[in-house]
This record gives sequence, C-alpha cells and structure tokens, in this order.
Amino acid sequence: MARGVRRAAATAAVALAAGSLSAWIAVAGDGDGLHVTTASRFASGYVPYAAVVVLVAATAPTAVHAVLRAVACQLLMLWGYYTWGPMITFHRTPTQAAHYALQWALVAVTAVPAAALAAFALARGARRLAAVPARSR
Repeated sequence: MARGVRRAAATAAVALAAGSLSAWIAVAGDGDGLHVTTASRFASGYVPYAAVVVLVAATAPTAVHAVLRAVACQLLMLWGYYTWGPMITFHRTPTQAAHYALQWALVAVTAVPAAALAAFALARGARRLAAVPARSR
C-alpha cells in the first residue's frame, strides 16, 4: 500500500514538474509573440516536448505510470501555454485558444501514450540488457 502511494506521489510530482518545464519552454520560446527567434523555432519544433515525454516515461516504474506521467505533463503544458502564452490565450482569444487546446489535447491522449509506452519499453529493455552478465550474451 505504502509503495503504491509513494509511486503515485512520485508520478504526480514528476508530471507537475515536467508539465511546468514544458509550459515554461513554450511560453519563453514564443517570446513576445511578434518576432521569430532561434528559441521560438526550437520551442515550436516540438523537440523539447518529445524529450520531456521520453524522459518522464523512460524513468517511470511501470508502463501505467509512464503513460500517466507523459499525458499529465503534456496536458499541464497546454493549460500553461494557453493561459500565459504571448499570443493565443484563454483570456484574449478564448475561442481560438479552446480550439487549439482541444486539438493538442487530442494529441496528448492519443499519440503521447504510444510514445510513452515505446520509451518505457526501450528503457526497460536497455536496463535488462545492462543487467545480463557479459558471458551469457
């Protein structure tokens, strides 16, 4: 019981931290929303979000935790971006923000779980290979 509570708490903490980091990257990457910079190109290239999903999934204790961490962090990122972003926000452009947030939320609940499971499986396979003694390979 205590182990499950610790894992759930760790999953929630990791998802919150990763979601906050992703939201910060997205908002900071857009800068003022008017000028394209190297940082905004990087942030809009989805590389940071994919890296966060892979990292939180690969370090999860189970496949379920991997999916929960990845989906939660991406949903938090969306909420943060469309709440505090420089261009489209729930406050300034509610219809447009809701439309884009919905589209990205669909990605977060369809593609992100698959990516999280793949990252978890690869990390688990790598850990198992690393644990096998060299003579038995």
